[in-house]
Amino acid sequence: MLAAGCGDGGTSVEPTRWLLAPSDPLPSRLSEVGLFTDMTAREPYDDLVPYSPKHVLYSNGLAKERQLYLPDSASIDVEDDDQWVFPEGTVLVKTFVFEGVPIETRLIFRNDEDWDYAIYRWSEDAGDADRLEGNWAEERVAVGDEGLPHTLPSRLDCRTCHETHEAVTDSPVLGVGRYQTDDRLVDAGVFAGEPQQDEVEGRTDEETSALSYFIGNCTSCHNGGEALNSSFSLYPDDAVNNTVDRPTSSETGQGIRVVPGNPAGSVLFVTVVEAGDPSYRGPFKVMPPIGVDTTDASAEAVLGDWIQSL
Repeated sequence: MLAAGCGDGGTSVEPTRWLLAPSDPLPSRLSEVGLFTDMTAREPYDDLVPYSPKHVLYSNGLAKERQLYLPDSASIDVEDDDQWVFPEGTVLVKTFVFEGVPIETRLIFRNDEDWDYAIYRWSEDAGDADRLEGNWAEERVAVGDEGLPHTLPSRLDCRTCHETHEAVTDSPVLGVGRYQTDDRLVDAGVFAGEPQQDEVEGRTDEETSALSYFIGNCTSCHNGGEALNSSFSLYPDDAVNNTVDRPTSSETGQGIRVVPGNPAGSVLFVTVVEAGDPSYRGPFKVMPPIGVDTTDASAEAVLGDWIQSL
């Protein structure tokens, strides 16, 4: 760890790290959380494990840097393949970066009561980040020289996605699970046993790409749970049967979720690719409804190619 200074007799003093006691009140500055040995370089401490989920979440074209922290001698219980148990003191970190410049850092952590969430907005000089206070409202920012739109979510937004997932898996963690686990986490020994790692494989390359997109961007909500926003499952074993030639259950319009060979006539394609365009005047809401301000160009290709291939 870095030495923050020297006390009497030249003894080095280590900085206070909230990360080591996540049941304490959150600090107002990200530098006091204890994630990075160097804030400018965003170099994580050795006790944080970098990782990347296998299936990408689109976030307005921003890159993401992730780390996992577990307390000393703690591990993730994976005895139940479907319900992994993260120990008290777990902290997961996700920093959104555009062209090397950090925009926001989100934390999801398990304290002595339950899971909680925090967002820190980075300063313009990228030297530190300030925590958004309370149940913050959504905060819109302009990113890069072109002023690309990006929304820092509200506390409710965080809970909406993560807790919808938690209702099915008993865990609000999205980026570490059967389909998403990075081998770096396995190699780092964060699991109490051998975690189940399921591969995504469709009948064709186009279908495999679509199923991968669903895992990264859709199954936090579309997981077959009983919540209203869970709707139907888009997990690999269910996605084709639940979409192809199936009528939508949308309250705003009627149609078929996936019409083979016809992306423009497929509600799934319209909601993901077309409904986010300001000129769209149709009945359907944009999907995902949270976290996307600009249309994902890769989704048009991935979903379009899959539907055309059917």
